[in-house]
Amino acid sequence: MRWRTTHKTLCLLFVATLLHGADANAAKEDEADDFQELKRTFERIRGESFLGPDAADLNFDDLDLLGNPLKEKVKGWPEDLVVAPVPGYSPQLGWTLKLAAGYFMDPRNPESKSPASIIGGGAMFSENGSTAFALGTYLHLMDDKLRVVFGAGKADVRYRYFINDVLGSGQDIGVDVEQDGPLYFTKATWRVWKKMYLGVGYMAGSVNTSVRRPPDFLPELPDDISPSVKFDIGAYIIPMEIDSRDDTNFPRSGWKIDGVAKFFRESAGSDFDAGVYKLNFNHYRPMRENDTLATRLIMKSSDGDAPFFLLSTFGGSTDLRGYPSGRYRDRKMYALQTEYRWHFNDRWIFTGFAGFGEVAERFKDFGDDFLPATGVGVRFVLSKKHKVSLSSDIAVGNDGVEFYFGVGEAF
Repeated sequence: MRWRTTHKTLCLLFVATLLHGADANAAKEDEADDFQELKRTFERIRGESFLGPDAADLNFDDLDLLGNPLKEKVKGWPEDLVVAPVPGYSPQLGWTLKLAAGYFMDPRNPESKSPASIIGGGAMFSENGSTAFALGTYLHLMDDKLRVVFGAGKADVRYRYFINDVLGSGQDIGVDVEQDGPLYFTKATWRVWKKMYLGVGYMAGSVNTSVRRPPDFLPELPDDISPSVKFDIGAYIIPMEIDSRDDTNFPRSGWKIDGVAKFFRESAGSDFDAGVYKLNFNHYRPMRENDTLATRLIMKSSDGDAPFFLLSTFGGSTDLRGYPSGRYRDRKMYALQTEYRWHFNDRWIFTGFAGFGEVAERFKDFGDDFLPATGVGVRFVLSKKHKVSLSSDIAVGNDGVEFYFGVGEAF
């Protein structure tokens, strides 16, 4: 006789605000109490005759509780280990296959409201020969007073770099570029006031850039890709974060404000002096019983001798879906988008989104060339406990249709 029990979570989930809602804390505590009450009730009634003679021998901890799909299919699979193969497609890389794995570590103190820490890794292989490998960890320490991030990766990426207004013709052309090299980074932030974190960080690596097939009709390529060049990169990082989300993986209420300044300097090991700045605002508002309205505004800027791969880019899976990543780039950019997330059931979530943005050399040039986009998507929840999902989106922008596959929400 096989018993199956579904424990419906009472916790409302979602990411990013200035205030941590008391209702969200209460929901988390209620869920733990509810689970313990379920266990006590099971132990109390399992010997009752109406359940049948086999029930008295059952152990609550052996029940097949719904959660991580791999836990349901593979005997002994840890609930906190999530593995997902993710197929995908993009005009830049062609068809891709990504393998992502993450192990979630709950706080040692069961009374702590700190988010789970995670250790993860991933690999990517694409139709055009691009590859990438990465390992990293995100630690929530000292009851989430201290947040520490480490990461390391190596990539060999081939894509098309667009050069605007070639020879004053008003036409844009694409140049096939290959970049490879390692990258390492770390940062630590400390909670200085309520939900505000400030910290320091560092990144280092190298980037080899070369043109695979230079166009015959282009007499001169930009210095940072012509014909082959290597940059050593090193930067001091100053991160800032305000986080009042009710959940880090699937928030339903709150704010998350992220700011980061990267100063590439010779003293940090960089071959060039430049500044790269990013500020984004994510807001989450609960709708109906389980749905969410999410809004994101992001602004980027660069100065100094920043090479083309550090300029502000528009598009991709986060800012803004509907345009190839890197198709539009300049020193300044912004993107505004909103998304409705319909929680159909415990496994399936459907989304609809729309937004617009621009790139320009200077902030005062904004307003001349809006880039709108809209689309729909679907999510399959891989882990109910940690609210990690496989995502698939289709979006339409000025240049056509784009497809996206990944793990987690866009923002």
